[in-house]
Amino acid sequence: YILLNHIHIDKLDDNIKEAIKNKYREYEILYPDYSDTLLNIISGIRKNYGCEAKYQIDDTIFDRKYKNIVILILDGLGTNVLKKNLEETDFLRKNYYKDVNSIYPSTTAAATTSIISGLTPYESGWTGWQNYIKELNKNIVLFNGKDYYKDEFTGVTGYNKMPYKPFFSDINVPGEIIQPDFKTSKRDLKDLLKRSLKSLKKRKSNIQYIYHTEPDSMMHMLGTGTKEIKDLLKSINKDIEEYASRLPKDTLLIVSADHGHVDVEPLYFADCKILMNMLNRRPSNDGRCATFSVKDEYKGQFEKLFNQLFKNVYKLYKAEDAIKLGFFGNRNDIKHERIDDFLADYVAVATNKYYFEMHPIAEVEIKFKSHHAGITKEEMKVPVILFKR
Repeated sequence: YILLNHIHIDKLDDNIKEAIKNKYREYEILYPDYSDTLLNIISGIRKNYGCEAKYQIDDTIFDRKYKNIVILILDGLGTNVLKKNLEETDFLRKNYYKDVNSIYPSTTAAATTSIISGLTPYESGWTGWQNYIKELNKNIVLFNGKDYYKDEFTGVTGYNKMPYKPFFSDINVPGEIIQPDFKTSKRDLKDLLKRSLKSLKKRKSNIQYIYHTEPDSMMHMLGTGTKEIKDLLKSINKDIEEYASRLPKDTLLIVSADHGHVDVEPLYFADCKILMNMLNRRPSNDGRCATFSVKDEYKGQFEKLFNQLFKNVYKLYKAEDAIKLGFFGNRNDIKHERIDDFLADYVAVATNKYYFEMHPIAEVEIKFKSHHAGITKEEMKVPVILFKR
């Protein structure tokens, strides 16, 4: 069962190998590349207002000086999701400019933090959804401070432990972050866009970062290509088209995403006791970019057994090798003090359609239909959509 827990076979017979082969398919893999991400866009915004730019800038995007620049992030709207669910005549498709690489890990906590701060995960310390805080001896969800495994609030968040400044904090132009109130269940894009327009019309010049939770939340539950997702994106497309038509003159609107999505099935890693018993603590980071702290006496054995079980669907790296390969940032970046705790000994990166469920199967109430944080093309390519008014 452990060996085959990522492939369901109805009947065990002499054709078992052929049955497995028929169910398995390769995914196109894109390794992290920080030469062309939304950090380049952030550098372009900074240069537009006369500030230092760390990354190379696409002059066809920033073709002139703009008074207002808005970057709108639609969570999970990878290029594959955009093209799968909208027609070429729809506003977001019609104004599609190019693809860029997602920040890695291709997950919200890491990518949105990079977009807001202008820092790579290696610099900010925000490497995943949940991570190990040594002084608490707990894995906390970085955004809200919940104990990931006990679902209890700790009173500590990533914002406390790894604070950062917005990329526009040193720009002599008003800047603001517009996002939902996460203490409520309200996630209304129209409200966010209304707030944006009000600020844009009130000031002579403005930088805005707008974040919307969809289509990510719904895709987790339904997958990437259902009728409900198509309808949702049609609605989002309509709202943004109307918003764009009301933007003040001399405004650059950039619509993009933190990461893409790929349809998935769970692997119940927490129930693989032989590997769990080799760990100092429970796994961290993300289901498709998992990190492991391994007991010294088991390190060689853990690596060997993990690869025997999962090498067709995960790539396992020693943490120092993943860093050297540039998964979390550039080699010349300044390392955050928590990186060693967070990445621990090994990093497992998803290359197929499976995600590690870190809770035992008996505790799992929801199975994701699609997910992210791996290195498939579906997760790693995000669109840049431009509207210049």
